[in-house]
Amino acid sequence: MLRLTVRKFQCTGCRFCESVCAAGHAPAFSLGAARLRISQETITEPTFAVNVCRQCTVCLPLAACPTGALTREARTGVLRLDPARCPAGCRLCAEACHLGAFHDGGHGLILCDLCGGDPECVRVCYTEALLLSEYQLPARGPARPAREPSPR
Repeated sequence: MLRLTVRKFQCTGCRFCESVCAAGHAPAFSLGAARLRISQETITEPTFAVNVCRQCTVCLPLAACPTGALTREARTGVLRLDPARCPAGCRLCAEACHLGAFHDGGHGLILCDLCGGDPECVRVCYTEALLLSEYQLPARGPARPAREPSPR
């Protein structure tokens, strides 16, 4: 299964990843088409947040979607948002996401689809703040036998 990893402190805020994402997802260039967003945070010193779907193993938005518009692809594990099944204004998935990964694309919500497994944003990130990695769901071991009642 594929996952996008963000190394926040390596992001310079150049927004090149956001630009190539937008260019790859819309016929006419618009930053609103980008599936990831870069925003500046100031805690003690300026840093940049990359708001993008990280393909969480336990995905609260997946459980929150009442229409089945949000699904997980069986082969890659990538989350997919079907705009045809997503009612305008519902936003339950966006509210359930603690990463702010769902964005308003002007005609409904949009979500990172990892560009079919070869995300352009990762390829252009010169600081390597964005990485694509594979992960395996933890294998479940054999069920534990029931405990024997203690003799009294």
